[in-house]
Amino acid sequence: MISKFSVRKPYTVIVGVALILILGIVSFTKMTTDLLPSMELPYAIVMTTYQGASPEEVETTVTKPVEQSMATISNIKEVNSISSENLSMVILEFEGDTNMDAVSLDMREKLDMLTGYWTDKVGNPTIMKLNPDMMPVMVTAMDAKKLDTAELSELVEKKIAPSVEAVDGVASVNTTGLVEENINVIINEQKIEKLNNKIKDALNGQFDEQQNKLDQAKNQLETGKNTLNAKRNQANKQLAKAQTALSDGQISLAQKEVQVTSAITNLKNQKTTLQMTVKELSVQIGKWEDQVKKLPDGAQKVQLVAQLTELKKQKSTASESIKTIDKNIKSLNKALKQIQEGKKEISAKITQFNIQSASAGQQMTTAEIGIAQRETQITTGQQKLDEAKAQAEASANVKDKLTVENVKALLVAQNFEMPAGYITENNVQYLVRVGDKAESQKDLENMELMDLGIEGIPTVKLSDVADVAVVNNQSDMYCRVNGYNGVIMTIQKQNNYSTADVSDRIADKLQELKKENKDLHYINIMDQGIYIDLVTGSVMKNLLMGAGLAVIILLLFLKDIKPTLVIACSIPLSVILAVVLMYFSGITLNVISLSGLALGVGMLVDNSIVVIENIYRLRKDGVPVKEAAITGAKGVAGAITSSTLTTVSVFLPIVFTTGITKKLFVDMGLTIGYSLLASLIVAVTFVPMMSAGVLHKVTEKDSKLIDRLQGAYQGFMEKILNRKIAVILITLVLFAGSIYGATQIGSSLMPNMDSTQMSLTIQMPEGSSMEDTAAMSDTVMEKIKKIKNVDSVAAMITTDSTGMGMSSGKSNTDRSSMYILLKENKKKTNKEIKKEILKKTKKFDCEIEVMESNMDMSALGGSGISIQVKGRDLDTLRATAEEIAQKVKKVKGTMNVMDGSEETTPDIHITVNKKKAAQYGLTVASVYQQLNQKLSEASQATTIVIDDKEMNVKVGNSTKNTLTRSDLRNLKLSGTKNGTSKEISLSSIASFKNSDSLSSINRNQQERTITVTAELKDGYNIGKVSQQVQKKLKSYKAPKGYSYTMKGEMESIEETTGQIGLMLLLAIAFMYLIMVAQFQSLKFPFIILFTIPMAFTGGFLALLITGKDLSVIAMIGFVMLAGIIVNNGIVLVDMINQLREQGYELQDAIVTAGTLRLRPILMTALTTILGLSTMAIGFGQGAEMMQPMAIVTIGGLIYGTLLTLIVVPCIYALFNRKKNKRLEIQEVE
Repeated sequence: MISKFSVRKPYTVIVGVALILILGIVSFTKMTTDLLPSMELPYAIVMTTYQGASPEEVETTVTKPVEQSMATISNIKEVNSISSENLSMVILEFEGDTNMDAVSLDMREKLDMLTGYWTDKVGNPTIMKLNPDMMPVMVTAMDAKKLDTAELSELVEKKIAPSVEAVDGVASVNTTGLVEENINVIINEQKIEKLNNKIKDALNGQFDEQQNKLDQAKNQLETGKNTLNAKRNQANKQLAKAQTALSDGQISLAQKEVQVTSAITNLKNQKTTLQMTVKELSVQIGKWEDQVKKLPDGAQKVQLVAQLTELKKQKSTASESIKTIDKNIKSLNKALKQIQEGKKEISAKITQFNIQSASAGQQMTTAEIGIAQRETQITTGQQKLDEAKAQAEASANVKDKLTVENVKALLVAQNFEMPAGYITENNVQYLVRVGDKAESQKDLENMELMDLGIEGIPTVKLSDVADVAVVNNQSDMYCRVNGYNGVIMTIQKQNNYSTADVSDRIADKLQELKKENKDLHYINIMDQGIYIDLVTGSVMKNLLMGAGLAVIILLLFLKDIKPTLVIACSIPLSVILAVVLMYFSGITLNVISLSGLALGVGMLVDNSIVVIENIYRLRKDGVPVKEAAITGAKGVAGAITSSTLTTVSVFLPIVFTTGITKKLFVDMGLTIGYSLLASLIVAVTFVPMMSAGVLHKVTEKDSKLIDRLQGAYQGFMEKILNRKIAVILITLVLFAGSIYGATQIGSSLMPNMDSTQMSLTIQMPEGSSMEDTAAMSDTVMEKIKKIKNVDSVAAMITTDSTGMGMSSGKSNTDRSSMYILLKENKKKTNKEIKKEILKKTKKFDCEIEVMESNMDMSALGGSGISIQVKGRDLDTLRATAEEIAQKVKKVKGTMNVMDGSEETTPDIHITVNKKKAAQYGLTVASVYQQLNQKLSEASQATTIVIDDKEMNVKVGNSTKNTLTRSDLRNLKLSGTKNGTSKEISLSSIASFKNSDSLSSINRNQQERTITVTAELKDGYNIGKVSQQVQKKLKSYKAPKGYSYTMKGEMESIEETTGQIGLMLLLAIAFMYLIMVAQFQSLKFPFIILFTIPMAFTGGFLALLITGKDLSVIAMIGFVMLAGIIVNNGIVLVDMINQLREQGYELQDAIVTAGTLRLRPILMTALTTILGLSTMAIGFGQGAEMMQPMAIVTIGGLIYGTLLTLIVVPCIYALFNRKKNKRLEIQEVE
């Protein structure tokens, strides 16, 4: 119907062609040109700074809360993080179809909730969405031989960079190597001490008067105390004397009383004895008187009378003695009475004396109490005075007030100017501005910080407590261009701008600036625009060459210029229509889409070939030109529509895939689909119309080659159909062999792409200084410059540790980066140049890593061997990683195996003795705060403009850069003991231990990880080596609670292979269903599907022969091959069915159909093969990327086409052997 309309309404078709041409030209000029398709990768990074924090502190305070918060976001797939010194980086991976703009809003809300819990040292989290536009569009190295580094820096900063940044499409310009001037404010401890002494002197003067009064009171009190003590002593002496006299008298009387009493007792005892004697004598006298009376006179009586007289004399003497004793006793009793009266008198005197003493003591005590109260008042007054003095001194102690943070805050507050609002007077609005800013170094030095309110102490100025100096970073900066000091400018473009256009505009601007500044010399050491132009130009050349070769093949087969001209015109028309469809679908001109277009060129002539060949055959049979054009197109319309749909349907399952596969190859699928649909439209409209106009005269031109081929094929098929089973079995054996061969092919994610741009990094030994790294960089640069294929080299050392423009605050002085620009006419590949660089630098004391291309596609999925070890404890993790690394080292093909221990930094671990610290009122936290203040880096406080040049004002401590490990031990800390301020050395309350710790802590899914990495030696394949690594680790058992998994490129390969496998299965299912709809049969599509394994056999053989890896690009080639190869089967089976409808016997129909379809099948196959041949050869720069796809397609087409013409007839005959006459009507209707 469409063909009939096209033939009968040619001008309508011509108008349509004109519209396509106009739209195509407009679309092509407006399409943006980029390296890769515009894509929004499902990745986001949350970056948070935490100044002065260790990796462990960053992990605990920042990373863990961010991870936990982000893990609750919908569509989150994986959470990874890196906690390094001063910086937390959390990398989030989402599901492939996630709306990243919506997710970013959700992330921001959750992060805002976290920031309230963090200290001021934790910065606001920054969210970054990853996309290819983050890559620099250009890196330019500049030098000027007549300008010194400072002059060049000023030129770049004031003129070059702003001019480039103003270019349409440029997002940002970052410079490395600029000599930057800052104002350093270094807090001077000696100045602070001097100021503190002045303050103490002033305070001492204010407190002296009060102290004098207190001292006078103390003196008076002391005099009173002395007088009182003298009186007390005198009174005590008098009292002691009187008391002694009384005591002596009392003692004397007591002694006399004892004596008298004793004498009386003795006398009484004597009296008693005498009385008893008298009594006894009286009795004896009585007795003797009686005897005397009785005795006669005589001597005896005289003797007895004499004795009796003696006895009476004794009695008389005793009686007289008794009287004397009584008299004495009486006298003694009188004396005793007198003594007792004397004792009473002395007792009374003692009582009176005690009363007097008590009264005097009371008076003395009262005086003492008064003195004590006065003394307490004076003591309290002294304490209050001392406390007031201490408080005044403490409040006036600027050492505690003027910390780095406080000085920064004061500078910000004082160096301030801001509009406050407007006032209106007489209809005139006046802007009210508050404050002013420093305009010179002197202004800054004289900036008043605080008024202490102490008489005699003026307002404290910045110069009173700090050294202010203008400094530059020349000693901390390294940037060389071909051995000269230079500046490197990294330029990024805005989203949705054409990379090539932006690059061209930047190049024009740089040329313009160079004309204005003749001393300026620049080299674009990395330019995406040039690379894109080279790659896209190369693809376009391949496209044109492929189209030209296809036309030549047609001319050779048809041997007529007219039908060849029709096909030649249909090619650009189909391409232009495809471009129009690409433009309205938002597809950019990139390596992927253009490669799809180049691949499509070989196929888009297929439909036109089938149509023109049928029309041409009918014309040769004598059918009128218009009827032949209509009937010829109509006869094959169903077959070409079906074959086009089957090929297009191959790419339909891309919508069901995720990740890189979908992001990269949607453009390719759509481009090939558009080109094929465009070719179908052109084949059924433009080709019949033009054929009707140019094929009026057709002369029979024999083709001996085709005739011979057809004759040989006919004879071969007649014989082969009798050995159908053997043919099918041989085909299956070959397919099985190719499958085995496929297992021996190495796998990879993306092919390496050659370019004129390379880069390398130099990693110096731990602890290397800036001077060491710079010297090594110069040496390496000189070696590289001597390599013949090298044009220019630029090197730099940067402190940006994140690689994303956010400084972590830690200087990477042991690492430098180099850009290498190669000559465009280089005769060696980048891989060969890499080998040469490594050979020339292998003896250097550093690690050198060379990247073969700055446009390396491995960034999409990682490169090399990567094994992620998970667990909780860092020490166990490191030990496990070391064990795994040892096993990986034993695998052939691995080199530079890293176990994570290389990423360590030397630590001084300080353990505070809490008990000792508490004695000085210190805690672990307060010790940390004091150390942190002394060791923290100088940081920016504010900015000032001097001579139209903005300078950062940085505040820091003078101790930071001068401290050694010994100094650290003796570092003085402020503490208190017994209420008195005291300075103590750190070593007196802490112990020190040297150790190595990880410079960063990596985490995956909220678990700590260490990654074991290994590079591959030349000649080894990632897939094969990964298999060997997995085998080696199969027997290894990680500690309980620890695990390891393969990551990096191999993980990406496995994931992508799974996606493409799903895509292939769905593609085969879609093709089968389309063919079922066409043939109205389940059997015939099944027969046609047998062409796919035959094509795959050819594809695997092509990879084996060329030595190419089974990459993702090659896999896509197999998917596309499945859609192409079935077209031959469709055409062949459709012709067999038509002939059987016409009454041919089965074998005759098979042989005849094969013979008739031989030429169009060979023509379509050869045009596609030759259309891809330039890409398969790798003609032009950037062709390496799509080369595997072209090789697979060509190999599959060559092998598959030949076997389609042989095996499909055999399978057809095998499935239809019971039907030897006519095709059943129900099979075709």
